[in-house]
Amino acid sequence: MAKKQQTAVMSAFDVREMIKKGELTSEIDMERAVWAERSLRLLSKEQSDLEPLRKQVKDLIQRYESLHWSDFDSIPKKQFKESDKAEKQVKKELQFFKKRKELILSKLQENGLNQNDLAALLSHSKSYTSELLSGTRSFSLNDLVIIHRFFDITLENLICTALPEEIERKFNEAKKSVGINREKDSSQITPLAKSSSGAAKLSKSY
Repeated sequence: MAKKQQTAVMSAFDVREMIKKGELTSEIDMERAVWAERSLRLLSKEQSDLEPLRKQVKDLIQRYESLHWSDFDSIPKKQFKESDKAEKQVKKELQFFKKRKELILSKLQENGLNQNDLAALLSHSKSYTSELLSGTRSFSLNDLVIIHRFFDITLENLICTALPEEIERKFNEAKKSVGINREKDSSQITPLAKSSSGAAKLSKSY
């Protein structure tokens, strides 16, 4: 049986951290790993050095499936529900990554720049930058602040702030309990949007 589902907003993700952990512990982990393996498969066609990483992720997926999905008849309904929720959550995250990548590439084109130029601006290699754009490696906060300031892209379009359904529900319940009635979309709430001047000093990844 799968461990208790860990519902978490995709504020930061790095496939290497997943591998370092050595195992997938929830359905959300599983869905993210499946997506990462597919993404790495595409990237490795041009960057062969990513193939070993892809195989490591694939091994994690196979071990998780063997432990939690091999005996189909004994799988509890709760696990199927968790899997469905995780699939929906990761779909939202992928949509965000795709939109962010398209927006950054569009801004590069508008300024007569390319991905190599972005890599130079961020002081990263081309392959590292490809992983950042795909979402399989985490942007540092410094990276995002540089992109935000250089291309005038709002931080809300660079940092995924959408809340999972369960957390969104609890947040709305908490607002009611403390008497907050503002009709503000919680996905837009982020202190980073208020100021980016001191954010570059932080090291958290997104």
